[in-house]
Amino acid sequence: MSTRNLPKIWETFPELSEPLQSILTEMSSSWHIGFEEIDHAIRSQLNAGKLVRPALTLIFSRLTSESYNQSAISLGASVELLHLATLIHDDIIDESKLRRGHESIQSQFGKDTAVYAGDYLLTGMFSLLERADKPAANKLALTALQEILFGELLQKQNRYNINTTFSAYFSQIKGKTAALFKLSATFGLVSGTDYSDDLLSIVSHLGENLGITFQLLDDYLDFESITENLSLGKPIGQDIRNGIYTAPILFALDDTSVNTDIKTLLLKRDAISDEELTTLHNLITSSNAMTKLKTLLTEYSDSLNDLITSLPNTQIQEQLEHLSQLLLTRNA
Repeated sequence: MSTRNLPKIWETFPELSEPLQSILTEMSSSWHIGFEEIDHAIRSQLNAGKLVRPALTLIFSRLTSESYNQSAISLGASVELLHLATLIHDDIIDESKLRRGHESIQSQFGKDTAVYAGDYLLTGMFSLLERADKPAANKLALTALQEILFGELLQKQNRYNINTTFSAYFSQIKGKTAALFKLSATFGLVSGTDYSDDLLSIVSHLGENLGITFQLLDDYLDFESITENLSLGKPIGQDIRNGIYTAPILFALDDTSVNTDIKTLLLKRDAISDEELTTLHNLITSSNAMTKLKTLLTEYSDSLNDLITSLPNTQIQEQLEHLSQLLLTRNA
């Protein structure tokens, strides 16, 4: 299977072009199931991502004695297959019709094909882990899988729970989004052999911090886009209709001036109308929720910058500062 062109974001990282293409080649060679529909479904998913997570693996491999080494290529490919598998399974659970602006696998091919495709991508992930032959990476991958499952189970447990807390949601995003960012970063470091436990701890915290910051910003932007998308006739409030309450809602629920009205709307579950979503948006905007979220985002952004500057390589610092700026301003 031929590889695709790299996403536009990597035009400003010319040094990553060749190793990212190598990662695409590794991903393409890691599965050969031979069932046409599943092959087609997997291929459609492989061609859609921005490759942020494998790029993180490559960047952190520069902390080893061999930048962009072959183990980093295999590990970067494996974490992207894991990411894609989790997206497919998320869409099945949420019954999402769209993924990255295109019809999701479960919508296009059915849930059974989507389950098989996601499961098969996981086998590809494990084959790439074996190819990398890094015992430390195996341990990190197992921990990440456990964290991701825990995050998914927390999300399931808290679905439609109007009494859930931000603390519970924070544990959820640490398992879902942050665990993959953390795995991507630490994979890069353990692709070599010359690293200390202290450096591994810094890289682990940095990856997790980036994932949390990315998710909180995503919550902020998704909430802000509700009224804009409504005016454009686009689908809105899918998380709310699915009973997944993110930071803006959870912070607003702590505000007694709007708490009762918000709960009344949330109790409508998936029957909530577009007009009622607009009312919900206005209630949250009138509360202190967005101010609290902005403050938290600033704290995490500052912590992220401190972690980046603590790395012992200025070129890596520059790459990460540039990448985080693109991701956190949504210019990626």
